Amino acid sequence: MVRKPILIALHLAFLLGLIPTHLSAQADLDYQNRGEYYEGIRPKPVSGYDIEVLSMLVDYKESTEHLPDQLRVRFYLDKKADVHMIVREKDHRLFYWLDKVKPAHSWRGGSYNEFVWPTKNVLQQLDDKLDMYKLGVLIRIGQPTPARVEQLAPAVLYHSKAPDSISGYRFTMKTNGDARLSCSVYREGKSDPLTTETFTRTQGGLPFTVLWDARGAGDGDYTLVCKGFFLDTNQGLEQTISFHHLMRAR
Repeated sequence: MVRKPILIALHLAFLLGLIPTHLSAQADLDYQNRGEYYEGIRPKPVSGYDIEVLSMLVDYKESTEHLPDQLRVRFYLDKKADVHMIVREKDHRLFYWLDKVKPAHSWRGGSYNEFVWPTKNVLQQLDDKLDMYKLGVLIRIGQPTPARVEQLAPAVLYHSKAPDSISGYRFTMKTNGDARLSCSVYREGKSDPLTTETFTRTQGGLPFTVLWDARGAGDGDYTLVCKGFFLDTNQGLEQTISFHHLMRAR
């Protein structure tokens, strides 16, 4: 708890111009509790993971000429579960971070859920011309922290109109060093991949994206499996993402 004399001293310091006003504005942008969520500038996290999942988004982009006044995340839960949402830049430039989302009403199973937040508090002050799709969204189910095997809910990021249907997904990850990877999508219960994408060299610490065209894939449970090795040590690495695909987005 901040003592009253300290608060009085800080107030006098601002009045006398001893503390620059831009530092006060900067403090407003710091990562902090915003009510139903935490948001702000946060130091770039140090990753000790061989592969880290940064984002899983539905392959959909809504046109915009500037950063909208509010952003929306829409996602489907096939059953009621604990949800851990992170909105972040896929490649750190502004050090933006949003997490610890606590909705006014519990997330619903067997239904689409939505989270809406204003951009004026942080994002517009950082860059009012920011391309909203520089942001990634990660919705972990059950487990709040990164793991070699993750269950995710695909997210739709938009500002006004969500898509009517889902035609594909964008999985964004990074490796902890330069690596060669092969990523395949499987339907649950099937041993043959639906598609495979090979990356001859991912640059350590920088994001790369696996795109899956899901047109023609029926509703159900799927898995993305990425396997490979670091180019300098030949050490193996692997990441598995389980998710539920639903063609309709409403």
